[in-house]
Amino acid sequence: MTTPASSQQAPARGARPRKPPPTPFAIGGMIGLVAFTLVTAWDWTFGIGFNPLEIPGEFRDSNPQMVEGLFNITDAEWRAEYAARLSAAFIDPESPLLISFDSRIGRGLLETIHIAVIATILGSAISLPLCIANSKVGAPNPVARVVIKLLNNANRAIPDIIWASVFVVLVSVGALPGILALTMFTIGVVVKLTSDTVDGIDMGPVEAAHAVGASHPNAMRVAVVPQVLPAYAAFSLYAFELNLRGAVILGFVGAGGIGEAFNYYWSRLEFEGVSVVVFVFLVVVIAIERISIGVRRRLI
Repeated sequence: MTTPASSQQAPARGARPRKPPPTPFAIGGMIGLVAFTLVTAWDWTFGIGFNPLEIPGEFRDSNPQMVEGLFNITDAEWRAEYAARLSAAFIDPESPLLISFDSRIGRGLLETIHIAVIATILGSAISLPLCIANSKVGAPNPVARVVIKLLNNANRAIPDIIWASVFVVLVSVGALPGILALTMFTIGVVVKLTSDTVDGIDMGPVEAAHAVGASHPNAMRVAVVPQVLPAYAAFSLYAFELNLRGAVILGFVGAGGIGEAFNYYWSRLEFEGVSVVVFVFLVVVIAIERISIGVRRRLI
């Protein structure tokens, strides 16, 4: 006679255990997410206000020249002509798009890197004491901790382009408003991520420091900072990557960087210049991202 226990087929030796079925919470959550997406995307009173299925037709009717140009991409003669114009933009000594530190693109690229580096260093330096004060470990006083959290949440609620627009009004156009805007952005990112790390540290060294009579600031310096320093450095590098991309957008509001060169060529419909800006910046972003990922893997 077969017992209920023996009726279940035992997994073979060395085989992976059977994957457990999804929980009711996971199933309900997935159904709710799909329903919420459909309700949001539906063209009705509380939806997005337009029908996504009508977008291709409206785009074709509103931009006939652009659609014609997109279809011409398959034309070999058109591709050869554009490739020749784009190549001339890189290698022709008389081309105003030549990538050098004297060209508009070269100056914008160099300024973008300057903005990202200075804003990251300045913002990260300000963030280190704030991220400790933003945690229960660093700020035992709940009032002080709540005030710091509210200020940081308010900072993160303001997009960097809004900060840039404000600083352009306060200090005029150029690289300075970009640096100040990305400094505020860096503070918001690094404080939020690092303070979460501070809340999860090993409390043994902190208790030991207090047990030998160390003051609270000294206990934070010798027992907390060494534990969070690798994560803090990794988050600062991550903020540098974000700042490099953000510096491009800030150029559209007069905050300096390669975004101003992009806006210059785009407003004049000089698409060779736009293509060169995008290509050069893509190469720089990929190179810096690979370097940053390698360094962060060594830190964490």
